[in-house]
Amino acid sequence: MGYTHYWEFKNRVAPQDIENGKEKFKEAVKLFKDCLAECNGKTRYPNWGENSFKKEVPMKLAGGNGYGEPIITDTQVIFNGERKDDNCHEAFIICVDRGGWDFCKTARKPYDTAVCLALLSFKKVFGDDFEYTSDGGETEWEWAKSVFNKAA
Repeated sequence: MGYTHYWEFKNRVAPQDIENGKEKFKEAVKLFKDCLAECNGKTRYPNWGENSFKKEVPMKLAGGNGYGEPIITDTQVIFNGERKDDNCHEAFIICVDRGGWDFCKTARKPYDTAVCLALLSFKKVFGDDFEYTSDGGETEWEWAKSVFNKAA
């Protein structure tokens, strides 16, 4: 199957259908942007086999197809890793008018950190109306959670 993150707006409703959903979506996007700023275009990846993050690598986000600019607005977040140097996999897409269950396979590429930061941001803002799970364990989420805690 591949290394995947899963999320759901509960009761299969779009954020716009939840009380103050559009405003909450804007708030989650702002928090996500703050997290990205905290990263300063970099992420840390573990030396596989060790439980520590030692290798700092660039985290270059691109549009959904791996080219161009990511779309990060008050109504949608669409990005992938940059296709250059094979740093993309599947697009992460979350939109104010698109609810229910969804997923994104990242193959542990550097943009995986941005996916984790987006999920953490939406969970913080939407609370019980948003759930996520991941194939990753604490090691894979360690760097994203440390960045999120600084930005939140």
